[in-house]
Amino acid sequence: MAKITTIDELREEIRNLEHQNYVNEQHMRRKVSEIADRLKPMNIVKNLFGHLFGGTTDLKGNLFKMAAGLATSFVVKKFFKKGIAKT
Repeated sequence: MAKITTIDELREEIRNLEHQNYVNEQHMRRKVSEIADRLKPMNIVKNLFGHLFGGTTDLKGNLFKMAAGLATSFVVKKFFKKGIAKT
């Protein structure tokens, strides 16, 4: 990055950084959405059965994902039940 010497260069650099920040945020949102979708209990169960009957050997990882999905589902249900009961 070159040294900024004028206000126009500063504004241009701010625009570039804001655009880069926006792109990074969108990428992170997509990744979080993909991970959340993979950790849904039904998807974990589907993947587990697919891998078991498909012949993959990563059973330990799949069981961990299934447990993580079930735990996440439990926590989310508890959180939303508390939120609904208060209103």
